[in-house]
Amino acid sequence: MVSQNGTYSFVGVNGNEYPEMPATEEGAQTIVLPANVLQNAIEKTIFCTADDDLRPVMNGIFFDIAADKVTMVATDAHRLVRYTNTGAQAGATASFILPKKPASLLKNLLAKSENDVKVTFGSKNACFEFDNTIVVCRQIEGRFPNYNAVIPQGNQNVVTVDRQTIINACKRVAVFANNGTAQLRLALSENQIKISAQDIDFSTSAEETISCDYNGTPMAIGFKAPFLIDLLSSIASADVQLKLADPARAGLILPAENEENEDVLMLLMPMLLND
Repeated sequence: MVSQNGTYSFVGVNGNEYPEMPATEEGAQTIVLPANVLQNAIEKTIFCTADDDLRPVMNGIFFDIAADKVTMVATDAHRLVRYTNTGAQAGATASFILPKKPASLLKNLLAKSENDVKVTFGSKNACFEFDNTIVVCRQIEGRFPNYNAVIPQGNQNVVTVDRQTIINACKRVAVFANNGTAQLRLALSENQIKISAQDIDFSTSAEETISCDYNGTPMAIGFKAPFLIDLLSSIASADVQLKLADPARAGLILPAENEENEDVLMLLMPMLLND
């Protein structure tokens, strides 16, 4: 390279050795999704993907495509997010697992696009085409867990609470939780939640009480603070619902009002309380 004031030399590689774009697989399927739907789905699920070398199928987002809806699921075995959009009419039935890295890349690229995304996938690769961009990635091979089987159906105790209020309270109280467990204790009684945490090793503790809408059975349940805060923060509605059965069963976290054509469900496994 030569400029007005200098000369620069560097090593290059023959362009013929650059990897070529993979050819479309025989029998590959194609669906079309609005860019905002795909971007929103990735944003609501990617934070729940795992980093597990023993179970690589959980290191990505599972696309479960039906003719009349598209469902995307992510889980790390402690928490799960299921995002369903009934406005995206795929017209086909298929499934594949999108790895975390290309999903993160797509999330950033799609934020600038308002057009439809053409998604082509076979048994090995997935291709996303929109605007002037083509993203091709290798799918994660394997069978994704049966996510519907782990979602409890009988959580009869329903709490409705202001989302920002409970997030702020959890963040303040979590500072006093044990660094190893990061456990928050939520004690539910009529129309109030008592959020508490303690660290016996350093003799620190905190407790806050917030108001809510709850007329169910009084109970106390433990959750890992970062997981609970992450799930609550990813919800867009002003109010959230916590659906609980008992302290030993998974709790469901849902927006009080879903956006049009969307259904978002989050699951969080509880922690055993010492008391």
